[in-house]
Amino acid sequence: MDLSAYKVLLNKLVPLSYQHDLDSLLDNMLPEADEDIRFQLQAEVRRLTAPCLRVLDLRSLFPDCQLLRHQGLDHQLPEHLTARFYRGLQDYNGEYTRGLYESLLADLAALRKLPAQFNTVPWHLPSLGVQRKESRLRFVTPVYLHLDNGQRLQGNTLDISPAGLLVQLQEAPRLPAEVAISFPELSKQWGLACLAEPKRYRVRQDENDSARFKLQRVEADVDWQQGLTEFIEQNRPRYGLDAEDLYATVKSQCWGQALLETSVSLSLFFDQKGELQHLLTNRHSAKTLSTWQQDKPGDLLPTLLTPERVLQLAKNTAQPSLLYSFRHTGQQPYYFVASQDELIKHNVYAAFINEGLRNQTLACYYLSIRPLHYGDQDTAELDIQGERHLQQLKWQLWLTPITEPESPWPVESTLKQLVPFIVPPQLHKATVTPLGRQASKRREARFKLQSAMELTIGEQVLRGDTEDMSNSGIKLVLVEPVRLDVPCLVQVHLTELNKRSREWGLKGLYYRVVNVSGNGKVLHLRIEGPEESHAGYQFFSALLEQNQDKLRARPEAHHTPTWLTWLTRQTLQQPPSPSFLLGRNDGGFYVQGAIACLLQQSLMGFLTNEFQQAHFSRLIFRQQWQSLYTQLLRPDGRSHHSYQIWTAKAVDASQKSWLLIDPEPKRQEFLLNPKHSQQLNVSLVIVNRLQLRQLEYFVPEWDTLTQTSLHKTQQLEQQLAELCALSQVFDITEAVRRKAAFKQSVLNPVPLPS
Repeated sequence: MDLSAYKVLLNKLVPLSYQHDLDSLLDNMLPEADEDIRFQLQAEVRRLTAPCLRVLDLRSLFPDCQLLRHQGLDHQLPEHLTARFYRGLQDYNGEYTRGLYESLLADLAALRKLPAQFNTVPWHLPSLGVQRKESRLRFVTPVYLHLDNGQRLQGNTLDISPAGLLVQLQEAPRLPAEVAISFPELSKQWGLACLAEPKRYRVRQDENDSARFKLQRVEADVDWQQGLTEFIEQNRPRYGLDAEDLYATVKSQCWGQALLETSVSLSLFFDQKGELQHLLTNRHSAKTLSTWQQDKPGDLLPTLLTPERVLQLAKNTAQPSLLYSFRHTGQQPYYFVASQDELIKHNVYAAFINEGLRNQTLACYYLSIRPLHYGDQDTAELDIQGERHLQQLKWQLWLTPITEPESPWPVESTLKQLVPFIVPPQLHKATVTPLGRQASKRREARFKLQSAMELTIGEQVLRGDTEDMSNSGIKLVLVEPVRLDVPCLVQVHLTELNKRSREWGLKGLYYRVVNVSGNGKVLHLRIEGPEESHAGYQFFSALLEQNQDKLRARPEAHHTPTWLTWLTRQTLQQPPSPSFLLGRNDGGFYVQGAIACLLQQSLMGFLTNEFQQAHFSRLIFRQQWQSLYTQLLRPDGRSHHSYQIWTAKAVDASQKSWLLIDPEPKRQEFLLNPKHSQQLNVSLVIVNRLQLRQLEYFVPEWDTLTQTSLHKTQQLEQQLAELCALSQVFDITEAVRRKAAFKQSVLNPVPLPS
C-alpha cells in the first residue's frame, strides 16, 4: 500500500508514539480511516521506530567525515549529516531507528547532488581477500573481565565471534596480557549456560581508542566453541558483519582489475634464471607488443629484457629504472637496448636519443621488479598442475611504456658509438595470457551424476564418488585426500553402475589421472587407449544417447583458471605506481579510490596529506582535471594521455609555489636551478578514460557478496558505474635531474686545464 499521502501524518505520529497509545492517536488525528488504513499506519510507525543496526560510513564519498559513536555503533559522517543525526534523535526518543536511517539516506542523496569537492580518500593497500575468516556479529551484550587479583570489570561487546571479541570499557585501565571472560546475560539463553564459566583471552588494546580492547580466546573449550558458533549462525542474517568484509574485498579487487584491464602497464613473470615465462595483457597491450613481435606477440620481448638484465634489476628491487630502446632497420634489423644509467655512464645518452629519433623507433620504459613469494597467497584452490606451473616463477616485473618527450640533441652522433648496446634477437617464446575469462577446454557433453566407484593404484584401493562423467573422462571426489605424481595410470571400478549394467563389464577400466585438485581430494581422469575398444567410452556414449535431456551438465563456455587468479592477485600485491580511480556524478568529479605503491616512498609522501590520506589535489586541481578530462573525449583515437607535472616552491621568502603541466624547456631550466626553487617534484601522470562497458569484473567473492548483502552489491555497482578515469603517477624527478645535468655537461664541456 502506498502511504505517501500520509507522510505528514506519519511524521507527527512517530515522535508522539513514544508517549501515547497509537490507537488513541489515530482516533484523534484520523477518525474517518477504515481498519485497513489504520493497520497499515500502525505497522509503518512500528517499522520506523524499530532499532537499526546499519552503520553509515561515508569516508569514501566525503573527505571531512567525523566519528559519531552512538549505542555501540561507529558512524563516519560529514558535518551536515552529523547535525541531521542529532536532530533526528530528538524525534526518535534518542534511539537510532529505521526511520532515522532512511531520513539520513534521503539527505545523503540530496547532498551528493551538490558540487563535489576533489576530495581525499584513504590509501588502499592491495589485499588478498577477506581477512577475517570466521563469521562475527555486531552484537552488544554485557561481559565480565576477571582479573587475577580477584577484581572484576564490566564492559560491553561491540562485535563477537567464536574466537574473538571487541570490548569497550567505561574507562581505559591497564589490563594484563591475558584475562578471563564470561557472559552474564548471554549465558541465560538456552544452550549457552557454559558461557557463565570464565575462559582465558589474550588482550590487545586498540591503537585508536584506549578504552577498546581486542581479545582472542586462547583456552580451548568445545562447548564454548559450539555454543558461540550456533548463536552467531542463528543471528547472522540480522547482525552479521560478513557483508562489510566482503564489500571491502570486492571493491578493492574491482579497483585492481580496473588498473590491470585499462592501464598501459604490462605484468611479466620470470623464472629463477631470469627468463620470461608469462605475460599478462589487456586490450591496450597490442601497441607495445607489436614493437617486439616477429612471428607472434611477445616473441622478441626477451630481447628487451634479457635474463642478465632481469637478474641485474633484481639486485635492487627498491629502485625503479628507465630503459631506452630502438630498432635500426638496415639490411638486417639491429636492436639497441640500454638503461639511462648505462647511457650516462658511457657518455652516449645524446647519441642514443638522436639515433633512436632518426630511426623513428625510440621507446622508453619504466621498470619496477619485485620477488614472488609462493606462500603469499592461499594455494588451497590450486590444482597440482597449477602448483608445479607457478612454483618455478621467481620475479614479477611491471613494464610501462612512457612517452617522454624528446628532441634531437644539438651534438654530433654516430651509430658506431652504440655498438656495445646491440643485443642479439632472442626468440624465447613467452606465454601471452589475456586478462579475463578463458575459453573452457572441456568441449564434450558430460553428466552431473553422483555414483560410488573405486580406484586401484598398485595395491592401494581408493574410494569416492563421481561428480560428473563424459565419454572420455571422469571427475572423481575421494573420501580422503591422496598425493599422486601425475600423470599416472589407474584402474577404475564403477561399483554402483556395474551392479545395474553388468553386461558392460565396468570393472578394471584403465584411466589416466591427468590432474589433481581440491588439496588432493579431486581427481580428473581420462580414458587410456583407443576409444572404440574402451568399455567405459562405449558405456557412457550409450548413456548419453539415451539421456540427452536428463542428466547433461553443459560445459562452461568461459571460466577463470585458478592459476590466472593467483597470478592476477600476485600482480596486484605491488602495483607499478600510485594510482587514483576517479568518479563522476551529477555533482562533478571526485576521487573514488587510491591504490598505494609502497616502493615509491618519496612519491607516496608527496601525494599524502597530514592524515595519511591520498591527496590528489596536490598534483592536479579540480579545474585542471576537468580540462584534462575533456582532452580524453576528443576523437583522436588515443586511449591514454600522459603529462609531466612539475611542482616546486620558491627559495625566497615569498613562499610562492608552482604547479605546471608540461612546462616549456626554459621554464624547466628555471625550476631545475636550486637558486630559484626547492622541493622539486616531477611526476609523470598517465590518464585513461574508463567506461563501465570497458571493464569485466571477474571477482571470486562477488557471488558471495550478492548472496550476503544485495544492498552492498547494488551500492558497489553504482560506484563502479560512476568510474570515469584512471590515473597512474610515476616519479621521474631523479631521471629529469640526471638528464639535465648530463645535457649541461655535454653542451658546455669543461675546458682543459692549462
